[in-house]
Amino acid sequence: MKKPLVPNNGKKSDPAHPAIYPTGMQPELDSRSGKIYDIIVKRFMAVFGEPAVRETITMSVDVRKEIFIAKGTRTVERGWHRFYAPYVSLEEVELPKVEKGNVVAIKKLNLLSKETQPPKRFTPASIIRELEKRNLGTKATRASIVDTLFQRGYVHGQTIQATELGIRTIDTLSEYVPEIVDEQMTRHFEDEMDEIRENKKSPDDVLEEVRGEITKISKNFKSKAKDIGKKLLSAQIETRDAMTTLGPCPTCKEGNLQLRRGKFGAFAACNKYPECKTTFSLPAHTMIVPSGKICETCSHPMVKKIMKKKQPQDFCLNPECKSKYLEGEAGKTAKAIAQGKVEKKCSKCDTGNMVLRKSIYGMFLGCSNYPKCKNIEKLENNNLHSK
Repeated sequence: MKKPLVPNNGKKSDPAHPAIYPTGMQPELDSRSGKIYDIIVKRFMAVFGEPAVRETITMSVDVRKEIFIAKGTRTVERGWHRFYAPYVSLEEVELPKVEKGNVVAIKKLNLLSKETQPPKRFTPASIIRELEKRNLGTKATRASIVDTLFQRGYVHGQTIQATELGIRTIDTLSEYVPEIVDEQMTRHFEDEMDEIRENKKSPDDVLEEVRGEITKISKNFKSKAKDIGKKLLSAQIETRDAMTTLGPCPTCKEGNLQLRRGKFGAFAACNKYPECKTTFSLPAHTMIVPSGKICETCSHPMVKKIMKKKQPQDFCLNPECKSKYLEGEAGKTAKAIAQGKVEKKCSKCDTGNMVLRKSIYGMFLGCSNYPKCKNIEKLENNNLHSK
């Protein structure tokens, strides 16, 4: 007989944000929302599952009085893993069956000379875990804290790096008003908020303490605002230039191309304007950042395109760069399409023909019925025929 179902609670809880659970109603969801809902349902089922049992074996091998360690772990009973698949992924390493005193035949020894490695940079996910470990913020606010750091230009990159603005801001605040960046004070008030929820402290008492601290910090900040402003303005300008400068201007050779935003979107322009009026258009609906690279084909600066759910892509600013022209059979096909000697029907609308188009990324096939039909394809030689 099965035991009564009792959920397995984790070690941590957040009374302000209770757990999410499925209601039992059949939802109508798109692909992305459906995947999130699937995780929620399977997680909900898994908390009622039996414990999973994992077995770890450690093997010590004595090689001329030097001890080498080998570890292997395997799942003996899947338990709740059955309900949470495929979202639980644990490595299975099964060691060969051995007994104490067995002799191991050593085929090869490699001596590796390594230095102590620095810690890895934080990622958006790992910095949120670090905030949780230090009890800073709540489950609902930690992600927005990290997002704010990116939005304000304090950090950048997939592996998070502090910008000059971020570093100088911390240095300046630490010098003039260290209370603002005091991790201990933030943690103290987070703990007091928890005590309010648990009815251990009066909200009025906590608010009074917070009001006193904020008043003291504000007075201190205002008395030094002029000096703080000068330092932060300098840092802001340096950071802006670093995050917008793409590389040397290929026309005047004296200025630098920088990212700009105008009435019709983003573009790149020489900072020697109006003496140099060199500009390059940039694709819309995507994030463009400096790549720090120069095109090996035409020596123009390259930029990095960043889009959600896609790998970042570097491309040359120069729309006439020879690297964007097709060669060989693909080049012959492109020429035949451009001259109208080869045609290919659109696979989506069936009424238009795929025609050769050119973008800042290079050549591609697009439907002649654009914008009604937005079908695009990479240039291929398949299914093409001459008129």
